[in-house]
Amino acid sequence: MTIAADQKVALVTGANRGIGYETARLLAKQGIHVLATARDAQKGQLLLERLDGEDLSISTFPYEASDPASAQALFKYVQKTYGRLDILVNNAGIAPDQWQSGFQLSTDVFKQVMEINVYAPLQLIQLFMPLMKQQGYGRIVNLSTELASLTNSEMGSTLAYRTSKGALNTLTKLLALELKEYPDIKINAAAPGWCKTALGGDDAPRSAEEGADTVVWLATLDDNGPSGGFYRDRAIYPW
Repeated sequence: MTIAADQKVALVTGANRGIGYETARLLAKQGIHVLATARDAQKGQLLLERLDGEDLSISTFPYEASDPASAQALFKYVQKTYGRLDILVNNAGIAPDQWQSGFQLSTDVFKQVMEINVYAPLQLIQLFMPLMKQQGYGRIVNLSTELASLTNSEMGSTLAYRTSKGALNTLTKLLALELKEYPDIKINAAAPGWCKTALGGDDAPRSAEEGADTVVWLATLDDNGPSGGFYRDRAIYPW
């Protein structure tokens, strides 16, 4: 897909459903070209068909978060096709241990969750950071959860998912500190809330679009916007 020379390019992982889908759609509605990833080409095509008729600048590319080679292929595609990346939204993630006791959690499952929820976002950030530094602009949003907050932890269970998102929060804060010399590159974590998604279920009080609002806000921050924070409903949320 041909894009305008001054058009921003956003990459949203896990964009074929839920909050990722709404984030991709809402960014594209702002005139941004969105490269929306899905785990395979078929799911990506279904994403495009779902958005058909909305006249949005959006394309898709297969990306498997558990495969480092897939991240390399994605980076090479973006570099060759667009030569830039303005926005990176690390949305893809898993929670296979939902409500399971940590005392019964398999360490193999724990490793898998860390690979997809922490290592994969870090790899993409590391791959695309040179492009952002070269162009002097970048917005990175890491999808977290209120369940990662140590301040508000009032129940146990879901150890792997919550620990991984806590690690992602720490990663967000420390990388932001490393970027102090690059004030036009901002990195933040977003807690979308309990939303009606495959993960949240039908009883959730929020829509996926409502959950995506803070993500899109952080992805389009102006020059005076924050960096290194954890946000819910466009406000600071306690670590």
